[in-house]
Amino acid sequence: MSPRLRPILLFLLLLALFPAIATFVQALRTGFAGLAWWQWVLLALLPVLAWLWLRHFSILGCRDACRPPRGQA
Repeated sequence: MSPRLRPILLFLLLLALFPAIATFVQALRTGFAGLAWWQWVLLALLPVLAWLWLRHFSILGCRDACRPPRGQA
């Protein structure tokens, strides 16, 4: 992933992830029956969006980039 595109991709990912999480919480509180079609799309995309964030942007998902270079540590 290009370092120049990384902030833009993170912004776009979070632009979809936050409403998906809010829709999921709303559905848990009020029930899933009253959701509109676009809310169902957000709920369907929620696992994929969460996986993308964990895999590519979270400290939990980073692999070699989080380790100090060899010889330092």
